[in-house]
Amino acid sequence: MKIKKAFVYFISFFSISMMFSVCYYLSYKNALADFNKNAVERNKELILSLEKDGILNINDQQSASNTNTQLANQDNNTNIDSENNLDETIDNTSSEVDTIKEDTILPTTKYTLQTYNVKTGEMEEEALPIPSYLVGLNRDEVVEYLSNYMQDLPLNEFEKGLSAFELMLFSKDNIVIRKTYNEDKVEYKYYITAQNGSIVVYYGDKKTVFDYTGISVDDLSQYEIDKLEAGILIKDLDELYAVLENYSS
Repeated sequence: MKIKKAFVYFISFFSISMMFSVCYYLSYKNALADFNKNAVERNKELILSLEKDGILNINDQQSASNTNTQLANQDNNTNIDSENNLDETIDNTSSEVDTIKEDTILPTTKYTLQTYNVKTGEMEEEALPIPSYLVGLNRDEVVEYLSNYMQDLPLNEFEKGLSAFELMLFSKDNIVIRKTYNEDKVEYKYYITAQNGSIVVYYGDKKTVFDYTGISVDDLSQYEIDKLEAGILIKDLDELYAVLENYSS
């Protein structure tokens, strides 16, 4: 009798537990469904709000996504083409490097300097170490260097009458450069001008100062001042001293 009664209690307890579990599960499912529904609605409301404020544009995002996909495909195709042409590119680059080396002066290049005197007709040749400022230059760059040198002659070259600086032979193995001198072309050795109210004497190159005389131009006529400001070329020292004495007296 007691066993039967205990069995009935157990069955009743089990049934109540099962009913409670089922009810709890159904309530949980309903609550989860409501939460997901509300979350979707809140997400939509947020998106609409962002679109309204101009912060988010769904169409632009979709277009950007499509564009990124197209670019990725193009990159893949480009990579395939690059791999197919890699050997050809390397060959072309190697050829260009070889060409540059052939057209460039090397530290081992033989250098010959020719000196020609127009007045005497004499030609001298001298084998010299290649100057460091020429190493690495190609033909055009050497010609440009020689041209710039002639446009801004050092005083000693001007006084010796350097009239030409020419490239006679060019290769990576051998280079020949010629300097041509003509003393008769140096007609004027000095140059007088007025600066800051006083007379200044330059050498004939018009850039190297020979003497700051300290002679003021205040007492000179406007005609003489204009001549000095334009500059006066002087042949030699005798003429220079005569002109300066005239301005100082």
